[in-house]
Amino acid sequence: MQCNEQPNINSRQQRKLAYRARNRLLSIHRDAQNLKQRVYDILESHHPDASSTTTQRIKSFPWLPNKNCGSWYLPPNNKFTTSSTEVYFKSSDGHITSNYAFSLKRLNLPLIELLHQVNSCFLVDSSVRKILPDSFSRTIPVWCCVMNRIVQRYRAEFRQLDENNQGFDEAEWDTSLYTPASIVSPEEYAEISSLIDSRVELLYSSKAIVNPSWLVSTLNKPLRPMWIVEGQVQSCTNSLQLSSVDDEKYYTMICCNPSNYHEGSSSKNHIHWKNHSGSDETSFGYYYTPGAADDDSEWGRNLSPFLFWSNCETLLQPNLTDDDTDALIDTIIQRERDNHLSCVPPNSMKNADKIGNIDLWVGSYEAAKPPNCWDNFDAVLNVTDTEYPVMQESIKEEREQRQRKCFYFQLPVAEGKKDKMELERWMPVGLVFLIHHLQQKRRVLVYGTKGRDRAVAVVLAFVVLYCPPTYPLKLKDTFAGFDIDTISQQQQGEADKRYHHSDLRLDLVNVLLEKNGRETFLHWMHTQASLPQEPFADKESLRIVLQLVTQYRENAEPTRSTMQKLNRFFMSSSMYRHI
Repeated sequence: MQCNEQPNINSRQQRKLAYRARNRLLSIHRDAQNLKQRVYDILESHHPDASSTTTQRIKSFPWLPNKNCGSWYLPPNNKFTTSSTEVYFKSSDGHITSNYAFSLKRLNLPLIELLHQVNSCFLVDSSVRKILPDSFSRTIPVWCCVMNRIVQRYRAEFRQLDENNQGFDEAEWDTSLYTPASIVSPEEYAEISSLIDSRVELLYSSKAIVNPSWLVSTLNKPLRPMWIVEGQVQSCTNSLQLSSVDDEKYYTMICCNPSNYHEGSSSKNHIHWKNHSGSDETSFGYYYTPGAADDDSEWGRNLSPFLFWSNCETLLQPNLTDDDTDALIDTIIQRERDNHLSCVPPNSMKNADKIGNIDLWVGSYEAAKPPNCWDNFDAVLNVTDTEYPVMQESIKEEREQRQRKCFYFQLPVAEGKKDKMELERWMPVGLVFLIHHLQQKRRVLVYGTKGRDRAVAVVLAFVVLYCPPTYPLKLKDTFAGFDIDTISQQQQGEADKRYHHSDLRLDLVNVLLEKNGRETFLHWMHTQASLPQEPFADKESLRIVLQLVTQYRENAEPTRSTMQKLNRFFMSSSMYRHI
Protein backbone atom coordinates (compact mmCIF):
# COMPACT_ATOMS: atom_id res chain seq x y z
CA MET A 1 0.00 0.00 0.00
CA GLN A 2 1.29 3.47 -0.91
CA CYS A 3 1.51 6.10 1.79
CA ASN A 4 -1.33 8.12 0.23
CA GLU A 5 -3.72 5.19 0.37
CA GLN A 6 -6.31 4.85 3.14
CA PRO A 7 -5.41 2.27 5.80
CA ASN A 8 -7.71 -0.75 6.08
CA ILE A 9 -8.90 -0.17 9.65
CA ASN A 10 -12.24 0.05 11.45
CA SER A 11 -14.04 3.30 12.27
CA ARG A 12 -12.86 3.36 15.88
CA GLN A 13 -9.24 3.14 14.79
CA GLN A 14 -9.91 5.83 12.18
CA ARG A 15 -11.20 8.21 14.83
CA LYS A 16 -8.14 7.51 16.98
CA LEU A 17 -5.78 8.36 14.12
CA ALA A 18 -7.84 11.41 13.13
CA TYR A 19 -7.40 12.75 16.65
CA ARG A 20 -3.64 13.10 16.22
CA ALA A 21 -2.13 16.50 15.54
CA ARG A 22 -1.01 15.90 11.94
CA ASN A 23 -4.51 14.97 10.79
CA ARG A 24 -6.06 17.84 12.74
CA LEU A 25 -3.67 20.46 11.37
CA LEU A 26 -4.10 19.29 7.78
CA SER A 27 -7.88 19.44 8.27
CA ILE A 28 -7.70 22.96 9.65
CA HIS A 29 -5.51 24.09 6.77
CA ARG A 30 -7.94 22.62 4.24
CA ASP A 31 -10.92 24.43 5.82
CA ALA A 32 -9.06 27.74 6.06
CA GLN A 33 -8.10 27.78 2.37
CA ASN A 34 -10.06 30.38 0.39
CA LEU A 35 -12.57 30.72 3.24
CA LYS A 36 -13.13 34.39 2.55
CA GLN A 37 -13.87 33.95 -1.17
CA ARG A 38 -16.06 30.90 -0.55
CA VAL A 39 -18.26 32.90 1.81
CA TYR A 40 -18.44 35.88 -0.55
CA ASP A 41 -19.52 33.59 -3.40
CA ILE A 42 -22.28 32.11 -1.24
CA LEU A 43 -23.57 35.56 -0.29
CA GLU A 44 -23.46 36.75 -3.89
CA SER A 45 -25.45 33.73 -5.06
CA HIS A 46 -27.92 34.42 -2.25
CA HIS A 47 -28.25 38.05 -3.41
CA PRO A 48 -27.94 37.77 -7.22
CA ASP A 49 -29.45 41.23 -7.72
CA ALA A 50 -27.14 42.96 -5.25
CA SER A 51 -25.34 46.01 -6.58
CA SER A 52 -21.57 46.20 -6.80
CA THR A 53 -21.70 48.77 -4.01
CA THR A 54 -23.47 46.28 -1.73
CA THR A 55 -20.97 43.57 -2.64
CA GLN A 56 -18.02 45.81 -1.85
CA ARG A 57 -19.60 46.87 1.42
CA ILE A 58 -20.00 43.23 2.47
CA LYS A 59 -16.38 42.55 1.56
CA SER A 60 -15.31 45.38 3.88
CA PHE A 61 -16.82 43.71 6.95
CA PRO A 62 -14.12 42.52 9.38
CA TRP A 63 -13.54 38.83 10.16
CA LEU A 64 -13.34 37.76 13.80
CA PRO A 65 -12.63 34.32 15.25
CA ASN A 66 -14.75 33.06 18.10
CA LYS A 67 -12.14 32.52 20.78
CA ASN A 68 -10.35 29.18 20.93
CA CYS A 69 -11.61 27.02 18.06
CA GLY A 70 -12.33 29.85 15.61
CA SER A 71 -8.86 31.34 16.02
CA TRP A 72 -7.29 28.44 14.11
CA TYR A 73 -9.12 29.24 10.85
CA LEU A 74 -7.98 32.85 10.35
CA PRO A 75 -4.25 33.02 9.55
CA PRO A 76 -2.75 36.12 11.20
CA ASN A 77 -0.84 37.18 8.07
CA ASN A 78 -3.52 36.72 5.41
CA LYS A 79 -5.56 39.31 3.54
CA PHE A 80 -8.62 39.12 5.75
CA THR A 81 -10.01 42.40 7.00
CA THR A 82 -9.38 41.45 10.60
CA SER A 83 -10.00 43.23 13.89
CA SER A 84 -8.20 43.04 17.22
CA THR A 85 -11.57 42.87 19.00
CA GLU A 86 -11.75 39.66 21.04
CA VAL A 87 -15.01 37.72 20.80
CA TYR A 88 -15.98 34.79 23.01
CA PHE A 89 -19.35 33.11 22.75
CA LYS A 90 -19.02 29.87 24.70
CA SER A 91 -20.84 26.85 23.31
CA SER A 92 -21.64 25.49 26.77
CA ASP A 93 -23.67 28.62 27.55
CA GLY A 94 -26.05 27.55 24.78
CA HIS A 95 -26.26 23.92 25.81
CA ILE A 96 -29.66 22.56 26.77
CA THR A 97 -28.08 21.35 30.01
CA SER A 98 -27.10 24.97 30.76
CA ASN A 99 -30.73 25.97 30.23
CA TYR A 100 -29.68 28.39 27.46
CA ALA A 101 -27.72 30.59 29.83
CA PHE A 102 -26.79 34.22 29.31
CA SER A 103 -23.27 34.82 30.56
CA LEU A 104 -22.61 37.90 32.68
CA LYS A 105 -18.94 36.96 32.43
CA ARG A 106 -18.88 37.15 28.62
CA LEU A 107 -20.89 40.23 27.66
CA ASN A 108 -18.81 40.85 24.52
CA LEU A 109 -19.33 44.61 24.74
CA PRO A 110 -16.25 45.36 22.59
CA LEU A 111 -18.05 43.60 19.74
CA ILE A 112 -20.95 46.04 20.03
CA GLU A 113 -18.48 48.91 19.89
CA LEU A 114 -16.97 47.42 16.73
CA LEU A 115 -20.35 46.83 15.08
CA HIS A 116 -21.27 50.45 15.73
CA GLN A 117 -18.25 51.40 13.63
CA VAL A 118 -18.47 48.81 10.81
CA ASN A 119 -22.20 47.80 10.74
CA SER A 120 -21.64 44.06 10.34
CA CYS A 121 -18.98 41.39 10.71
CA PHE A 122 -18.07 37.79 9.96
CA LEU A 123 -17.59 35.38 12.87
CA VAL A 124 -15.76 32.05 12.45
CA ASP A 125 -16.17 28.94 14.59
CA SER A 126 -16.57 25.22 14.07
CA SER A 127 -17.41 21.95 15.79
CA VAL A 128 -16.38 18.33 15.43
CA ARG A 129 -19.82 17.00 16.25
CA LYS A 130 -22.31 19.51 14.81
CA ILE A 131 -22.64 21.39 11.53
CA LEU A 132 -23.08 24.55 13.63
CA PRO A 133 -21.48 24.85 17.06
CA ASP A 134 -23.84 25.73 19.89
CA SER A 135 -22.02 29.04 20.15
CA PHE A 136 -23.56 29.97 16.77
CA SER A 137 -26.91 28.18 16.90
CA ARG A 138 -27.94 29.10 20.44
CA THR A 139 -25.48 31.25 22.46
CA ILE A 140 -25.29 34.08 19.90
CA PRO A 141 -29.05 34.14 19.18
CA VAL A 142 -29.78 34.41 22.90
CA TRP A 143 -27.12 37.12 23.30
CA CYS A 144 -28.49 39.19 20.40
CA CYS A 145 -32.06 38.96 21.66
CA VAL A 146 -31.17 39.79 25.27
CA MET A 147 -29.05 42.77 24.24
CA ASN A 148 -31.78 44.11 21.97
CA ARG A 149 -34.36 43.87 24.76
CA ILE A 150 -32.14 45.36 27.47
CA VAL A 151 -31.54 48.39 25.23
CA GLN A 152 -35.28 48.70 24.72
CA ARG A 153 -35.74 48.65 28.50
CA TYR A 154 -33.01 51.21 29.13
CA ARG A 155 -34.46 53.52 26.47
CA ALA A 156 -37.85 53.36 28.12
CA GLU A 157 -36.29 54.34 31.46
CA PHE A 158 -34.40 57.22 29.89
CA ARG A 159 -37.61 58.56 28.34
CA GLN A 160 -39.26 58.55 31.76
CA LEU A 161 -36.33 60.46 33.25
CA ASP A 162 -36.13 62.95 30.39
CA GLU A 163 -39.40 64.05 28.82
CA ASN A 164 -37.42 65.82 26.08
CA ASN A 165 -35.85 62.50 25.05
CA GLN A 166 -37.44 61.60 21.71
CA GLY A 167 -36.55 57.95 22.16
CA PHE A 168 -36.93 55.65 19.19
CA ASP A 169 -39.65 53.95 17.17
CA GLU A 170 -40.77 50.93 19.20
CA ALA A 171 -42.34 49.31 16.15
CA GLU A 172 -39.04 49.39 14.27
CA TRP A 173 -36.96 47.95 17.09
CA ASP A 174 -36.73 44.20 16.52
CA THR A 175 -36.60 42.14 19.73
CA SER A 176 -37.37 38.78 18.12
CA LEU A 177 -35.29 35.68 18.65
CA TYR A 178 -33.57 34.36 15.50
CA THR A 179 -32.21 30.79 15.35
CA PRO A 180 -31.13 28.55 12.44
CA ALA A 181 -34.02 26.35 11.27
CA SER A 182 -31.77 23.43 10.36
CA ILE A 183 -30.58 23.16 13.97
CA VAL A 184 -33.25 24.59 16.26
CA SER A 185 -36.72 23.06 15.94
CA PRO A 186 -39.92 25.11 16.43
CA GLU A 187 -40.41 23.37 19.79
CA GLU A 188 -36.92 24.25 21.00
CA TYR A 189 -37.34 27.77 19.62
CA ALA A 190 -40.46 28.21 21.75
CA GLU A 191 -38.63 26.94 24.82
CA ILE A 192 -35.71 29.36 24.34
CA SER A 193 -38.09 32.24 23.63
CA SER A 194 -39.90 31.64 26.91
CA LEU A 195 -36.61 32.13 28.81
CA ILE A 196 -35.42 35.36 27.18
CA ASP A 197 -37.21 37.80 29.48
CA SER A 198 -35.73 36.09 32.56
CA ARG A 199 -32.29 36.48 31.01
CA VAL A 200 -32.97 40.18 30.43
CA GLU A 201 -34.03 40.53 34.05
CA LEU A 202 -30.84 38.80 35.19
CA LEU A 203 -28.71 41.21 33.16
CA TYR A 204 -30.68 44.23 34.37
CA SER A 205 -30.67 43.35 38.08
CA SER A 206 -26.99 42.38 38.05
CA LYS A 207 -25.97 45.87 36.92
CA ALA A 208 -23.26 44.16 34.84
CA ILE A 209 -23.86 46.85 32.20
CA VAL A 210 -21.99 49.50 34.14
CA ASN A 211 -22.77 52.29 31.64
CA PRO A 212 -26.30 51.83 30.21
CA SER A 213 -26.24 55.18 28.39
CA TRP A 214 -23.15 54.04 26.46
CA LEU A 215 -24.92 50.84 25.42
CA VAL A 216 -28.05 52.71 24.33
CA SER A 217 -26.12 55.20 22.21
CA THR A 218 -23.85 52.54 20.73
CA LEU A 219 -26.43 49.86 19.97
CA ASN A 220 -28.64 52.14 17.88
CA LYS A 221 -29.68 49.30 15.57
CA PRO A 222 -30.79 45.85 16.72
CA LEU A 223 -28.43 42.91 16.51
CA ARG A 224 -29.24 40.01 14.23
CA PRO A 225 -27.36 36.79 13.43
CA MET A 226 -27.23 34.86 10.17
CA TRP A 227 -25.48 31.60 9.41
CA ILE A 228 -23.43 30.05 6.59
CA VAL A 229 -22.59 26.36 6.72
CA GLU A 230 -22.12 23.58 4.18
CA GLY A 231 -22.05 26.16 1.41
CA GLN A 232 -25.51 27.51 2.21
CA VAL A 233 -27.20 30.41 3.96
CA GLN A 234 -29.45 29.06 6.70
CA SER A 235 -33.10 30.01 7.15
CA CYS A 236 -34.56 31.17 10.48
CA THR A 237 -36.72 28.96 12.70
CA ASN A 238 -39.29 31.65 13.40
CA SER A 239 -39.88 32.69 9.79
CA LEU A 240 -38.38 29.82 7.73
CA GLN A 241 -37.02 32.52 5.45
CA LEU A 242 -33.39 32.82 4.50
CA SER A 243 -31.40 35.31 6.54
CA SER A 244 -30.00 38.29 4.70
CA VAL A 245 -27.44 41.02 5.24
CA ASP A 246 -29.47 44.16 5.93
CA ASP A 247 -26.85 46.36 7.51
CA GLU A 248 -28.98 49.48 7.17
CA LYS A 249 -31.58 48.09 9.57
CA TYR A 250 -29.47 45.68 11.65
CA TYR A 251 -26.01 45.08 12.98
CA THR A 252 -25.59 41.70 11.30
CA MET A 253 -23.28 38.97 12.61
CA ILE A 254 -22.57 36.51 9.79
CA CYS A 255 -21.65 33.24 11.51
CA CYS A 256 -19.48 31.01 9.30
CA ASN A 257 -18.49 27.39 9.82
CA PRO A 258 -15.66 26.65 7.36
CA SER A 259 -15.89 22.85 7.67
CA ASN A 260 -17.66 20.26 5.51
CA TYR A 261 -19.60 17.31 6.90
CA HIS A 262 -20.44 13.95 5.34
CA GLU A 263 -24.16 13.92 4.55
CA GLY A 264 -25.93 11.22 6.52
CA SER A 265 -22.93 10.46 8.72
CA SER A 266 -23.21 10.20 12.49
CA SER A 267 -21.78 12.81 14.82
CA LYS A 268 -18.99 10.34 15.66
CA ASN A 269 -17.99 9.63 12.09
CA HIS A 270 -17.83 12.87 10.10
CA ILE A 271 -14.20 12.04 9.32
CA HIS A 272 -13.13 10.84 5.90
CA TRP A 273 -9.89 10.09 4.07
CA LYS A 274 -8.10 12.72 2.01
CA ASN A 275 -5.09 12.38 -0.27
CA HIS A 276 -2.44 15.05 -0.61
CA SER A 277 -3.33 16.54 -3.98
CA GLY A 278 -0.35 16.72 -6.31
CA SER A 279 1.89 14.85 -3.86
CA ASP A 280 4.18 11.98 -4.81
CA GLU A 281 4.06 8.40 -3.59
CA THR A 282 6.17 9.23 -0.51
CA SER A 283 3.50 11.53 0.92
CA PHE A 284 0.97 10.51 3.50
CA GLY A 285 -2.77 11.00 3.21
CA TYR A 286 -4.79 12.03 6.22
CA TYR A 287 -8.15 11.74 7.91
CA TYR A 288 -10.09 14.96 7.39
CA THR A 289 -12.07 16.03 10.45
CA PRO A 290 -14.58 18.90 10.26
CA GLY A 291 -14.18 21.25 13.20
CA ALA A 292 -10.69 19.84 13.71
CA ALA A 293 -9.64 22.79 15.89
CA ASP A 294 -12.20 21.81 18.53
CA ASP A 295 -10.71 20.63 21.85
CA ASP A 296 -7.20 21.76 20.87
CA SER A 297 -6.00 21.30 24.44
CA GLU A 298 -6.46 17.55 23.95
CA TRP A 299 -4.57 17.10 20.66
CA GLY A 300 -2.51 20.28 20.10
CA ARG A 301 0.49 19.55 22.35
CA ASN A 302 0.43 23.23 23.49
CA LEU A 303 0.58 24.52 19.92
CA SER A 304 -1.25 27.83 19.43
CA PRO A 305 -2.96 29.11 16.25
CA PHE A 306 -0.25 31.75 15.88
CA LEU A 307 2.56 29.21 16.13
CA PHE A 308 0.75 26.89 13.71
CA TRP A 309 0.43 29.51 10.98
CA SER A 310 3.95 30.82 11.66
CA ASN A 311 5.32 27.30 11.06
CA CYS A 312 2.65 26.12 8.64
CA GLU A 313 4.89 25.05 5.75
CA THR A 314 7.13 23.05 8.06
CA LEU A 315 4.31 21.34 9.93
CA LEU A 316 2.33 20.39 6.82
CA GLN A 317 5.11 18.74 4.83
CA PRO A 318 3.38 15.85 3.04
CA ASN A 319 6.05 13.28 3.88
CA LEU A 320 5.76 13.68 7.67
CA THR A 321 4.30 10.86 9.74
CA ASP A 322 2.09 11.39 12.80
CA ASP A 323 5.10 10.83 15.09
CA ASP A 324 7.24 13.23 13.03
CA THR A 325 4.64 15.95 13.40
CA ASP A 326 4.34 15.43 17.17
CA ALA A 327 8.12 15.70 17.57
CA LEU A 328 8.23 18.81 15.41
CA ILE A 329 5.51 20.50 17.46
CA ASP A 330 7.38 19.72 20.68
CA THR A 331 10.53 21.29 19.21
CA ILE A 332 8.64 24.44 18.18
CA ILE A 333 7.06 24.78 21.63
CA GLN A 334 10.39 24.36 23.43
CA ARG A 335 12.05 26.90 21.14
CA GLU A 336 9.24 29.37 21.77
CA ARG A 337 9.53 28.93 25.53
CA ASP A 338 13.28 29.53 25.40
CA ASN A 339 12.83 32.66 23.28
CA HIS A 340 10.01 33.85 25.50
CA LEU A 341 12.15 33.80 28.62
CA SER A 342 15.02 35.62 26.93
CA CYS A 343 12.98 38.23 25.05
CA VAL A 344 10.66 39.67 27.69
CA PRO A 345 9.83 43.30 26.91
CA PRO A 346 11.64 45.67 29.29
CA ASN A 347 8.56 47.78 30.03
CA SER A 348 6.52 45.86 32.60
CA MET A 349 3.58 48.24 32.21
CA LYS A 350 2.88 46.81 28.74
CA ASN A 351 1.89 43.53 30.36
CA ALA A 352 -0.23 44.85 33.22
CA ASP A 353 -3.49 46.79 33.58
CA LYS A 354 -4.37 49.29 36.29
CA ILE A 355 -7.59 48.52 38.14
CA GLY A 356 -9.80 51.60 38.36
CA ASN A 357 -8.58 54.49 40.48
CA ILE A 358 -6.50 52.22 42.68
CA ASP A 359 -2.70 51.83 42.71
CA LEU A 360 -3.29 48.18 41.88
CA TRP A 361 -2.27 46.39 38.68
CA VAL A 362 -2.94 42.87 37.46
CA GLY A 363 -0.52 41.43 34.92
CA SER A 364 1.24 38.49 33.38
CA TYR A 365 4.56 36.81 34.16
CA GLU A 366 6.35 39.29 31.88
CA ALA A 367 5.17 42.26 33.97
CA ALA A 368 7.09 40.97 36.98
CA LYS A 369 10.46 40.30 35.35
CA PRO A 370 13.20 41.63 37.63
CA PRO A 371 14.84 44.05 37.85
CA ASN A 372 12.62 45.99 35.38
CA CYS A 373 9.51 45.44 37.46
CA TRP A 374 10.90 47.66 40.22
CA ASP A 375 10.90 50.63 37.86
CA ASN A 376 7.10 50.50 37.84
CA PHE A 377 6.02 48.83 41.08
CA ASP A 378 6.83 49.03 44.77
CA ALA A 379 5.30 45.70 45.79
CA VAL A 380 4.76 42.52 43.77
CA LEU A 381 2.42 39.63 44.61
CA ASN A 382 3.27 36.44 42.72
CA VAL A 383 0.27 34.07 42.37
CA THR A 384 2.10 31.16 40.73
CA ASP A 385 4.15 28.19 41.89
CA THR A 386 7.24 29.40 40.01
CA GLU A 387 9.57 32.31 40.62
CA TYR A 388 12.10 34.22 38.57
CA PRO A 389 15.50 32.82 39.64
CA VAL A 390 16.91 36.32 40.16
CA MET A 391 13.90 37.79 42.00
CA GLN A 392 15.36 37.59 45.51
CA GLU A 393 18.72 38.91 44.34
CA SER A 394 17.06 41.84 42.55
CA ILE A 395 15.29 42.87 45.75
CA LYS A 396 18.56 42.90 47.68
CA GLU A 397 20.23 44.94 44.95
CA GLU A 398 17.39 47.49 44.93
CA ARG A 399 17.68 47.92 48.69
CA GLU A 400 21.47 47.93 48.94
CA GLN A 401 22.55 49.72 45.76
CA ARG A 402 19.61 52.02 45.09
CA GLN A 403 18.51 52.46 48.71
CA ARG A 404 14.98 51.73 47.57
CA LYS A 405 12.32 49.79 49.40
CA CYS A 406 10.59 47.09 47.37
CA PHE A 407 8.45 44.24 48.60
CA TYR A 408 7.58 40.79 47.32
CA PHE A 409 5.38 37.86 48.30
CA GLN A 410 4.69 34.55 46.58
CA LEU A 411 1.42 32.63 46.88
CA PRO A 412 2.49 29.16 45.66
CA VAL A 413 -0.66 28.30 43.72
CA ALA A 414 -0.47 25.78 40.87
CA GLU A 415 -2.15 26.49 37.55
CA GLY A 416 -5.72 25.42 36.76
CA LYS A 417 -7.06 22.17 38.18
CA LYS A 418 -3.62 21.20 39.49
CA ASP A 419 -4.38 23.43 42.45
CA LYS A 420 -6.76 21.87 44.95
CA MET A 421 -6.89 24.14 48.03
CA GLU A 422 -3.81 26.38 47.98
CA LEU A 423 -5.55 29.41 46.46
CA GLU A 424 -8.10 29.40 49.28
CA ARG A 425 -5.44 28.70 51.91
CA TRP A 426 -3.16 31.55 50.82
CA MET A 427 -5.91 34.04 49.89
CA PRO A 428 -6.07 35.77 53.34
CA VAL A 429 -2.30 36.35 53.28
CA GLY A 430 -2.46 37.75 49.75
CA LEU A 431 -5.28 40.11 50.71
CA VAL A 432 -3.42 41.32 53.80
CA PHE A 433 -0.35 41.96 51.61
CA LEU A 434 -2.48 44.15 49.33
CA ILE A 435 -4.11 45.99 52.22
CA HIS A 436 -0.79 46.75 53.87
CA HIS A 437 0.97 48.14 50.81
CA LEU A 438 -1.98 50.02 49.33
CA GLN A 439 -2.48 51.72 52.69
CA GLN A 440 1.16 52.81 52.39
CA LYS A 441 0.33 54.39 48.98
CA ARG A 442 2.55 51.93 47.14
CA ARG A 443 2.10 50.71 43.57
CA VAL A 444 1.20 47.03 43.74
CA LEU A 445 1.32 44.39 41.00
CA VAL A 446 -0.54 41.08 41.25
CA TYR A 447 0.61 38.68 38.58
CA GLY A 448 0.09 35.15 37.26
CA THR A 449 1.39 33.29 34.23
CA LYS A 450 -0.97 35.11 31.86
CA GLY A 451 -2.68 37.38 34.36
CA ARG A 452 -6.15 36.08 33.57
CA ASP A 453 -6.94 33.42 36.19
CA ARG A 454 -5.24 33.11 39.58
CA ALA A 455 -4.02 36.71 39.80
CA VAL A 456 -7.48 37.93 38.76
CA ALA A 457 -9.05 35.80 41.50
CA VAL A 458 -7.03 37.59 44.19
CA VAL A 459 -7.98 40.97 42.70
CA LEU A 460 -11.65 39.95 42.59
CA ALA A 461 -11.57 39.02 46.28
CA PHE A 462 -9.94 42.35 47.10
CA VAL A 463 -12.52 44.34 45.12
CA VAL A 464 -15.38 42.45 46.79
CA LEU A 465 -14.12 43.43 50.23
CA TYR A 466 -12.67 46.91 49.77
CA CYS A 467 -14.34 48.60 46.78
CA PRO A 468 -17.93 49.73 46.10
CA PRO A 469 -19.31 47.58 43.22
CA THR A 470 -19.65 50.52 40.86
CA TYR A 471 -17.75 51.89 37.88
CA PRO A 472 -15.09 53.28 38.07
CA LEU A 473 -13.60 51.09 40.77
CA LYS A 474 -12.10 52.87 43.75
CA LEU A 475 -11.31 52.10 47.37
CA LYS A 476 -13.97 52.48 50.02
CA ASP A 477 -13.72 55.60 52.17
CA THR A 478 -13.16 53.31 55.18
CA PHE A 479 -10.24 51.43 53.61
CA ALA A 480 -7.52 53.33 55.47
CA GLY A 481 -9.09 52.28 58.79
CA PHE A 482 -8.60 48.52 58.34
CA ASP A 483 -5.92 47.62 60.90
CA ILE A 484 -4.20 44.34 60.00
CA ASP A 485 -2.26 44.34 63.26
CA THR A 486 -5.51 43.49 65.04
CA ILE A 487 -5.99 40.22 63.14
CA SER A 488 -3.90 38.40 65.74
CA GLN A 489 -2.24 39.35 68.96
CA GLN A 490 1.44 40.07 68.53
CA GLN A 491 3.65 37.47 70.17
CA GLN A 492 6.22 38.85 72.58
CA GLY A 493 9.51 39.32 70.79
CA GLU A 494 7.96 38.57 67.39
CA ALA A 495 6.83 42.06 66.36
CA ASP A 496 10.00 42.88 64.43
CA LYS A 497 10.25 39.58 62.60
CA ARG A 498 9.11 39.88 58.98
CA TYR A 499 8.14 37.24 56.46
CA HIS A 500 10.95 37.36 53.90
CA HIS A 501 10.62 40.53 51.76
CA SER A 502 6.89 41.04 52.28
CA ASP A 503 7.05 43.57 55.17
CA LEU A 504 4.33 41.49 56.86
CA ARG A 505 4.76 40.24 60.41
CA LEU A 506 5.94 36.64 60.43
CA ASP A 507 3.54 35.64 63.22
CA LEU A 508 0.61 37.21 61.31
CA VAL A 509 1.39 35.20 58.20
CA ASN A 510 1.68 32.01 60.27
CA VAL A 511 -1.70 32.63 61.91
CA LEU A 512 -3.41 33.17 58.55
CA LEU A 513 -1.88 29.96 57.16
CA GLU A 514 -3.24 27.85 60.00
CA LYS A 515 -6.17 25.50 59.38
CA ASN A 516 -8.69 28.10 60.56
CA GLY A 517 -6.86 31.01 58.89
CA ARG A 518 -9.77 31.90 56.63
CA GLU A 519 -12.18 32.04 59.59
CA THR A 520 -9.71 34.25 61.46
CA PHE A 521 -9.52 36.61 58.51
CA LEU A 522 -13.28 36.75 57.82
CA HIS A 523 -14.08 37.28 61.50
CA TRP A 524 -11.60 40.17 61.55
CA MET A 525 -13.26 41.61 58.43
CA HIS A 526 -16.71 41.55 59.99
CA THR A 527 -15.35 43.23 63.10
CA GLN A 528 -13.48 45.93 61.18
CA ALA A 529 -16.42 46.65 58.87
CA SER A 530 -19.01 46.42 61.68
CA LEU A 531 -21.12 44.11 59.53
CA PRO A 532 -23.36 41.17 60.52
CA GLN A 533 -22.01 37.68 59.92
CA GLU A 534 -23.33 37.17 56.41
CA PRO A 535 -21.19 36.23 53.38
CA PHE A 536 -19.41 39.16 51.77
CA ALA A 537 -20.13 37.71 48.31
CA ASP A 538 -22.19 35.15 46.45
CA LYS A 539 -22.08 33.83 42.89
CA GLU A 540 -24.04 36.78 41.52
CA SER A 541 -21.99 39.50 43.20
CA LEU A 542 -18.77 37.80 42.09
CA ARG A 543 -20.01 37.85 38.49
CA ILE A 544 -20.75 41.57 38.79
CA VAL A 545 -17.32 42.29 40.25
CA LEU A 546 -15.69 40.23 37.50
CA GLN A 547 -17.48 42.33 34.90
CA LEU A 548 -16.21 45.49 36.59
CA VAL A 549 -12.64 44.17 36.61
CA THR A 550 -12.84 43.21 32.93
CA GLN A 551 -13.49 46.86 32.15
CA TYR A 552 -9.80 47.33 32.95
CA ARG A 553 -8.30 43.88 32.31
CA GLU A 554 -10.06 42.70 29.16
CA ASN A 555 -8.55 39.22 29.22
CA ALA A 556 -9.52 38.60 32.85
CA GLU A 557 -11.04 35.16 32.58
CA PRO A 558 -10.91 33.01 35.71
CA THR A 559 -11.69 29.37 35.05
CA ARG A 560 -14.79 27.72 36.43
CA SER A 561 -12.59 25.91 38.94
CA THR A 562 -11.13 29.20 40.17
CA MET A 563 -14.56 30.82 40.48
CA GLN A 564 -15.73 27.82 42.51
CA LYS A 565 -12.80 28.34 44.87
CA LEU A 566 -13.79 31.98 45.31
CA ASN A 567 -17.36 30.90 46.04
CA ARG A 568 -16.10 28.51 48.69
CA PHE A 569 -13.77 31.10 50.18
CA PHE A 570 -16.58 33.59 50.74
CA MET A 571 -19.56 31.33 51.37
CA SER A 572 -18.54 28.06 53.04
CA SER A 573 -17.21 29.37 56.35
CA SER A 574 -18.63 27.71 59.46
CA MET A 575 -19.62 31.15 60.78
CA TYR A 576 -22.36 31.32 58.11
CA ARG A 577 -24.04 28.02 58.90
CA HIS A 578 -26.84 29.76 60.80
CA ILE A 579 -28.01 31.43 57.57
